[in-house]
Amino acid sequence: MLDAYLKNGELFLRDRGIREVTPKVISRAYLQPIDEMTNGYVSVGSDAEAIAVLRRFGFELSGKTREILPGLTEGKKGICSICGKDAIVVPNRAFIFPFERKIDSIVDESNRLTLCQEHAFKLYAAMAYLYTVPTGTGVLKFFFDAPERELKRFKRMFKYGFWREHFRVEVREKKGKKQYSIKLSLMLSRYHPNEAFFAVLHDFVKFLKDMNELDETMEVGRTVRTYLVYGSGQFYREHVIEGTTLEKLIGFLNKVQNAGKEIRWGRRHLSIWDSAVVMFYESLEVPRGKDRSKNFLERGEFVRKLLDGKFDFVLLNEIFMERLKRKLPFPPYYYAWAQSYLGAFGGDVVDVKTFEQVNGLGYGLGKKMKGTNLERYQWELFRARGFEEFLNKLVELQAKLEESLDLRPIYENEKEWKVVKAILLNGMLNALHGADKKDNSTPDNPKEGRK
Repeated sequence: MLDAYLKNGELFLRDRGIREVTPKVISRAYLQPIDEMTNGYVSVGSDAEAIAVLRRFGFELSGKTREILPGLTEGKKGICSICGKDAIVVPNRAFIFPFERKIDSIVDESNRLTLCQEHAFKLYAAMAYLYTVPTGTGVLKFFFDAPERELKRFKRMFKYGFWREHFRVEVREKKGKKQYSIKLSLMLSRYHPNEAFFAVLHDFVKFLKDMNELDETMEVGRTVRTYLVYGSGQFYREHVIEGTTLEKLIGFLNKVQNAGKEIRWGRRHLSIWDSAVVMFYESLEVPRGKDRSKNFLERGEFVRKLLDGKFDFVLLNEIFMERLKRKLPFPPYYYAWAQSYLGAFGGDVVDVKTFEQVNGLGYGLGKKMKGTNLERYQWELFRARGFEEFLNKLVELQAKLEESLDLRPIYENEKEWKVVKAILLNGMLNALHGADKKDNSTPDNPKEGRK
């Protein structure tokens, strides 16, 4: 991650025409990366203002930090951790490379990063191309890495197109001091870090379609690696999304967006490209209390796996059953999400064909069970704790319905029986509790979809 972050700093300096790093250059240009990080909404005029902006963006600066420039230029002789040269070095600080794991009781101080002035300033400059998204529990920071030509092309669409349109920083004065707030216009709620990036990606795909740049950006996206970093108290977690995965995620969201239709949903008016994404995503809530972030713990985990290239049918089934207990509606557009994801990624544990067969079997059973005392089998099947018990319950249900069913997809996937069971049950729940439409969309649901 250090090298990828450094590359962003080097690119920013080249973009600004800075070819050589000297103390004079640092003194003249050290506030520019902060201005760029704010999308140009803030023109930082002093170290005090710079520190206030950095703290608002989630940089965990020491309470003793009063200046930035000395932290970049004033050091002592030592070895640079990056280039290995014997030079005047400065210790890493949160505003230079903010993601160093530095737990004083565990990591020896001598193992901490020390940086020559050139590499300290290049790392510091990387914040210009660092993106920050507030969440319900903190902030997500992310940045991109790719070969320079592709990184510039991707940055042109993301930062200078999409980000300029959706991200801003507001400034107001209180008691003679400037206060800063981050405003981000996104359609999806975000209580957890992975949800925050997914919310960004959804609106980014819409932007690309509006600009007729989707195909070109997907092509470039194959080479773009994304680094998501989140955490606090000097404990950071890192999630890396490879370029091929990013390309498929963009393709997946494009397909789901195209499955929607313009609709009024509760208090919200949803566009064609928003409805299928928003209605399913916002319906993955399991109410637990006043702290809404806890209502979306499972959704956060589901999205994390999506970003890793896995559609977790078992976790979804647990969410659906918990919602059923609470008499909440079945999430709309489940089928569109599952089919689009498997179509984009080619399947993980099961392929598209197996999903279609098993989902169709579950949906057909649900239709026949609806309105009868056999609806209890949705719980009987859910509670099955082994393949044999699951199969026996299924055969028992088949006999009670007096139906001849093709169970070959079940037998053929015995090793993945938990996933197969989840897919079958999800199809069944869709038939029993979803709307009587293929896309399972509901015209109006005032209890869902609120941010």
